[in-house]
Amino acid sequence: MGPTLDKEKILEENRRVHSLENHLYSARHPEQTNFFQNSLVEKTLDQVCAQLNPEAKVLDLGCGTGYLFLRFLKRGFNVTGLDISNEMIEVINNSISENEEHRAHLIVGDVEKYMDKNQDNFDLIIFSAVLHHLFDYEMVLRKTCKSIKPGTKVLIFFEPLKQEINSTMRYAFHRTLSWLDEKSYRLEMGIRKIPLFENEYHHSDYQRQFGGINPKNVEKILREESFSILKLEKYCARRFGISAWLANRVLQTQNTFNIFAIKT
Repeated sequence: MGPTLDKEKILEENRRVHSLENHLYSARHPEQTNFFQNSLVEKTLDQVCAQLNPEAKVLDLGCGTGYLFLRFLKRGFNVTGLDISNEMIEVINNSISENEEHRAHLIVGDVEKYMDKNQDNFDLIIFSAVLHHLFDYEMVLRKTCKSIKPGTKVLIFFEPLKQEINSTMRYAFHRTLSWLDEKSYRLEMGIRKIPLFENEYHHSDYQRQFGGINPKNVEKILREESFSILKLEKYCARRFGISAWLANRVLQTQNTFNIFAIKT
């Protein structure tokens, strides 16, 4: 009974917190939209789309306000977006142009229940910064990977990396840059009068309580379910592009990862 209650509480917290985020989600999360991250996203999409045929069907799990959903839609694919938050889905719906509507499908629901019934219909399945919100991400990922057809690609994107500290000095610089980045972020949000919900994420960002997700665990699950890893990318996401550039190009630190794989 305990685990079930915990799982349901996490789902409910995600609904509640993301309803608070609503149309200001992107403004509150510049780490997803700054110039450094935007360049990384476009390069990733170029690599992924090169592996898809023009008629491919894409499923974006945890589509939020359309971070990846809208990019795939603009590239001409048929895209289904799933999110637990009705408010997030409404934001995407208002961002879709008339000539794209016939290729866009939006669903309010949770990942696990949806994937129990809809495994075989897609050529690419995206876990869009969603695994760290799940109570048991390993179980959900394994069930999904076990049931989908060979040839299906999986993109796991923008997940918090469980960090291994190899250099205390580099880690100290990493933490200092993080502190400056967050201070500047809070100042900007205050000037723009955008409220923050820093005390609201404890349950909704469930896996962050454990330091994030170890990509080795994800790779292990994928390989055990007959996937070949096409690309593993580790990098440092920061609120501002200049901070991200310094973290990646100078300090060479990491706090985020993406994995692209195909079922063989």
